[in-house]
Formats: sequence, structure tokens, C-alpha cells
Amino acid sequence: MRIRHVLPAAAAVAALLAPAAAQAATKPVYAGTPPKGALSGVPPTTVDNAFYPAKIKVHVGDSVAYRFVGFHNVFFPPKGKPSPAFAVLNPSAPVSGAKDAGGADMWFNGQPSAGFNPLVAAPTGSKVINGKGNHGSGLPSGKPKAYKVRFSKTGTFTYYCSIHPGMKGTVQVVKRSSKTPSRAADAKTVKKQASAANKLAKQLVANATPSGNVVNAGNDKKGIASLAFFPATKTIRAGESVTFQMPGSSTESHNVAVGPEPYVLGQTLEGPGGSLNPFVVYRSDPPTGPLPPLTPTTHGNGFLATGLLDTDSRSPFPNKDTITFTTPGTYVYYCNIHQPDMKGTIVVQ
Repeated sequence: MRIRHVLPAAAAVAALLAPAAAQAATKPVYAGTPPKGALSGVPPTTVDNAFYPAKIKVHVGDSVAYRFVGFHNVFFPPKGKPSPAFAVLNPSAPVSGAKDAGGADMWFNGQPSAGFNPLVAAPTGSKVINGKGNHGSGLPSGKPKAYKVRFSKTGTFTYYCSIHPGMKGTVQVVKRSSKTPSRAADAKTVKKQASAANKLAKQLVANATPSGNVVNAGNDKKGIASLAFFPATKTIRAGESVTFQMPGSSTESHNVAVGPEPYVLGQTLEGPGGSLNPFVVYRSDPPTGPLPPLTPTTHGNGFLATGLLDTDSRSPFPNKDTITFTTPGTYVYYCNIHQPDMKGTIVVQ
């Protein structure tokens, strides 16, 4: 009799506990600064390329929903492997037919064309993360929906934004019997992270102007990125040179293009057929020597460009370049990636 009473009781308890144990939760993570934590007291061209929260803990079987604030993606490579590059060179499809405003062939004809990495550009893999295979959201377009993934295995999983080198986050997945932070605790972590980012952003903007004939393309650190040139206006004498440099570390890439504004603004990053514009990717002149001095007739209309600049150790591109200004006048230049807002002026006396 005792056994008959115990078994039904145990079964009833198990029935009550099973739904609670099996119930999975979904935690939010923002790709970019959350709307309520947006940077304040700094120019709107200052952004925070970070995941919020940068670290999150969930139970096995739980999900994370990534909400996009800005141009980011989410990519989980196989455990222990790096994130793939955002752009790739394609030697089998060389650049052809590129001419300057004077009709002369550009030096980069015959060089590999550049394009978005298809592994990054389109959604890939499944939405179950277990440390194997590549899984990614693809590049955002329009009003992107949240990218929701479920974690089927315990462990710590690192993910990346392929667009912004150095932008990464981690998900720690623990057994269901382990404790995880509540949503309120996660929100508190996000608030603390946003406050620290805002403080750093103000410090960087306030101390962004270098000495000498140098212009900083941003003044970035720990994911904070300034889509601006410092100083915005630089005055030099005819015949002097200006070095345009990336900061010590940055999650961004920039270029510097000077010339007639309509012509420069016509050079957008994205080229035909989904390729990247070689006039933005490549330097206007071969990288075997310095850029030629800028004159009103350089490349037919006074055009010079540095090509892409970044601080990514995996990248083939440099972190600085120098332009010599020979003729008095006022020269407006742009970063073609972040135009029209990212621009500066060189006044040559």
C-alpha cells in the first residue's frame, strides 16, 4: 500500500516540475547602443560599436534575440575560430575599365576586385548554436528583424560583428540547475556599460586633435568611434603635407578623398553588382611610393584618395597616408564610406 501511494505522488511532483524545467527563456542583446542608453553630450557622429550587454549568461536551451541598432551583423564562427572578413578580394574578377576624370587608366585596373564576403552578407547556418559551423544573421537591410538563436550546449560562445573589427560579445551557457542573472540584473549591466561608454566618448572627443600637420580620422577606443576628422579644419602653407591617420585602434575603416565635391561624393563604397568601388578601396596612385603632390590637374580634376585605412592587423591596408598640397586654396575632403557627414577642410595659404 505504501508503494502505491508513493509512486503516484512522485509522478505528480515530476509532472509539476517538468514544464518549469523545460521552459526556455529569451534574453535580449543589442547590436549597438540601446535606444535608452544612446550617447549624449557628444556629436551625433560619435557611435558605440559594441554589444549590450557585452557578456550575458543563459541556461542551456535558452535563446538570445539580437536587436540591431545601427549597421551591424552577428556572426558565430566555429568555436576557437576567428570571424571571417567583411570584404574579400576576388582575383578571378579583376578591376577593369576604371579611368580618371582625364580619361587615363587607373593603376588598379587588373587588380582583384573587392566585394562583400558572401559568408557575411547573407544569413548562414542554423539558429541553434553548439560551437560547430558558421552561423550568421547576414547584413541588415531596411528595418531588420531580431536575430534569435538558441543554445543547445553548455560553454562560452564568442560572436562578432564582421563589419566592425574588434566588436564582439560572449554568451555563457550553463546547466539549467545553475543560476543566471535576472532580466533586471542584465538591464543594470547594460546601464552601467552605457554610462562608461558615454564617459569615454566625451573624453575622446575632447582630446581628439593631434599636434603638427596631422589629421586624425576619428579618435576611437574600446568600440567608441568618431565618424569625424580632427581637426575639422587645418591651415597649412602651400607645399606642406598633411598626414591623415587612424587612431591607435578602431572598429571602423575610413578613406580620405579630396577633389571636386560632386566627383568625390559620387564615389560611394558600393559599386555595381554588389562589388566595392575600387576608387574607394584602392589608393588613387600605386602604393609603391608617396601620393603625388595635389594640383588642380591631378587625375584630370584635382583628385587624390588614400584608399582604405584601418587598424585591423589582418587587413592589407595601411593606417595612414600623406597628401602634399601645392596650390593655395580651400580643399574639402571626405571619407567615402561615411559621407556626407564625415568631412574636413584643408586651407592652404
